[in-house]
Amino acid sequence: MRLKILTSLLLVFMLTSLIYATELTVWYVGWTNEFKSVAQGIIDTQFCAKTGIKVKVEPLSWGDYYNKYLLSLASRDTPDIFVLGTETVDFGLRGGLVDLAKFKPAEFAQMEKQVFGSLMGPFSFRNTRFGMPVSIGAMISAYRKDILNEMGMDIPNEWDDIKKWQPKALAQKRTFGFHYGSVQYDSIWGAYTLITQNGGQLFNPDGFSSALNKPESIKGFQEYISLFKDYKFPQAGVGIAPFVSGEWLMLTDGIWLYPNLLQHAPQLKGKWVLDLIPGTKQKDGSIHHGSFVGSSVMGISIYSKHKEEAWQFIKWFTTAKAQTDISNGIREQVPGSMWLPANKEALSKINIDEDARKTFYGQLSHSEPAPYAINVAVLYRFVKFAVDRCILENADPKAAILKAADDMNNEMARRKKEYARLLASL
Repeated sequence: MRLKILTSLLLVFMLTSLIYATELTVWYVGWTNEFKSVAQGIIDTQFCAKTGIKVKVEPLSWGDYYNKYLLSLASRDTPDIFVLGTETVDFGLRGGLVDLAKFKPAEFAQMEKQVFGSLMGPFSFRNTRFGMPVSIGAMISAYRKDILNEMGMDIPNEWDDIKKWQPKALAQKRTFGFHYGSVQYDSIWGAYTLITQNGGQLFNPDGFSSALNKPESIKGFQEYISLFKDYKFPQAGVGIAPFVSGEWLMLTDGIWLYPNLLQHAPQLKGKWVLDLIPGTKQKDGSIHHGSFVGSSVMGISIYSKHKEEAWQFIKWFTTAKAQTDISNGIREQVPGSMWLPANKEALSKINIDEDARKTFYGQLSHSEPAPYAINVAVLYRFVKFAVDRCILENADPKAAILKAADDMNNEMARRKKEYARLLASL
């Protein structure tokens, strides 16, 4: 009898040891050590304790992650899970990532319904899905409602409102302006705002041709350049300082603008409001407030020895509860920071003001991501070059954006030949 009990205990011990022997490594680009510390505690108590799977999160900065990812894939010494951005499909097509839509088709399809559909654009190519969105990045606007009211103005609904009010603002040494999306700070996304609001896009759905030569894209680019040339938008800003001083009546930035103002400008409480980016009137009379929206995604390395366990982790990480707890934990424990979950239900439960939540939902509903294009990081620079030529060298906006389209098409034609073998296998 004692022998049977000892044998049973030994088997239990061996099985437990085998389970706990599984450890997943997650490389998370964009997270700080503080973010990681908050999330790791939640992962340990909610996921590891229940599944017996250990998880080690390693945060990376945006500045050095890309080469590290490439080198790890080249040497086949990768983490189990990558967190990635716009390069996801490129890595997937080159055989570095598991196509989750094929790996777990039914489960993935169900999970995809839980995230904002507008996030999937850069990660959807010919029915492949090499990653699941886990967080949100977007452009938003803040407005000095106190000063606008004093000047007899309101929160601008359209760019036409700003064009009408900007002369009066300038006369009082104030201005409306981009920060994120300005000439000196990611102009690609300022231009993208006006391009998409006018019905244009950067790339065509085929992923290998530019859409910048479409009439709608040309018009949107001309509208963007006009804000700087004709309406004297400042070409650069210095963070929130001009907004806090009242010099800037409008400030655009990423989602971090909201916690940044709460943390670093408490003296402005009640004097500013978060709202949609000014929009463009459509033929049906509606106003299109769209701008940049993006996401980080989790993908499984093709070289992972624990793909099933990695999938379990991604399933858990993208649940409403996990995303709510991590988002709220970061807000509470890392002052001035915010991590917005991609899960729609989670976004409804995070601890933010209702006006801010309404703005985030509204901006996401209007905005659309740039669709997938081959080697997209190189292609974006052609838009920046076009902006610089127009503002700094006084080039004609139509000629500049058509040149950007040609440069994109030449680059993509070259890349299409390089990717021919990979595309044939899809």
